[in-house]
Amino acid sequence: MKKLNYLFGAAVMAIAMTLASCSADDLPVLGIFNGDDLSTAVANHTEIVNGVPTVNLPAGVTLTMNDVIESNAPLTIKGDAANPATIKIGEKGQFIVTSGIQLENVIIDASEMTQPLVTIGVEAPAAWEASFLFFANVDVIGLKKALTYAACKNYYVASSLDNCRIQVAADVTVFDYTKGSTALFFNIMNSTIWAPEATTKSLYSSQGGQKATEYDPDATQKFQFENSTFYNLTKSKNFFSHRQSNQKWLEYSVKDCIFVNCGKSGQAIKGMNGGQGGKNPVWTITGNVFNFDDADTSADESTGDDDEPVKDSKAVVVKFADAANGDFTQAEAEAGDPRWIK
Repeated sequence: MKKLNYLFGAAVMAIAMTLASCSADDLPVLGIFNGDDLSTAVANHTEIVNGVPTVNLPAGVTLTMNDVIESNAPLTIKGDAANPATIKIGEKGQFIVTSGIQLENVIIDASEMTQPLVTIGVEAPAAWEASFLFFANVDVIGLKKALTYAACKNYYVASSLDNCRIQVAADVTVFDYTKGSTALFFNIMNSTIWAPEATTKSLYSSQGGQKATEYDPDATQKFQFENSTFYNLTKSKNFFSHRQSNQKWLEYSVKDCIFVNCGKSGQAIKGMNGGQGGKNPVWTITGNVFNFDDADTSADESTGDDDEPVKDSKAVVVKFADAANGDFTQAEAEAGDPRWIK
């Protein structure tokens, strides 16, 4: 196990000040080669960029990850935007973080992974602590365990996926907070999450975990989805499961997304609230496509009352180019992941 302990002493701060005027893209990438293990790259080639430990990966490099990488400081791993790095995760490979992790411009081959990709925490801190999970321009292939997993209590997490593609290759809870902690802010935008074979487990679950109000009685837990495509997820089950559903501290914002075979037929949005409608959460639901088994189910999503205000849905049936192989190109709707709109 490679464990990173960063003590921001005088020497490290001097490096940070030197690099503060540079972006990560300005830094040279030296000494990382095809076939290297990511843990070696992290141990030997971490730079402090704007105060954050950062590993810049060469364009198109292919690395393995056969060990746990554990970090108690924020960690950024960044590939090249035009030619992303590929990281092949082995059976024991995973990230264990406390403060947070950002992955950017990488392809993750998770087909041999037997642990969650990112685990938050090992032991619960005595007091609540902040963490983050940011994925930008990340493709995950063959996900058979959780993408993110909270292993203990007392972390409040900002979680964001932007311009990502996640292939769910087993019946798993992708975002798993069932052991504790809370995703205080949960954002998916310009992304595609899909399963070649329909899953039944909740896409997100905090059932048995912690409520946002355990962190702060005045907290709001926000789920925000924009311009994203969801396919074959939690089919015929509640899309999400919560520690406690239908609460005033829950907020759902879903705009210009496509849901195909997600949740129960005609109840994808209600399924985000654990299968319940109600006036307690804040709802902003507009411009989405809802299909189930090759039929438009938008009329069933729109209840026509204030309990679950689904508005301005697009009443179309989308025809994906090759959904079984992850090609969701479609011309029927100006919605979903923008990369697929013909």
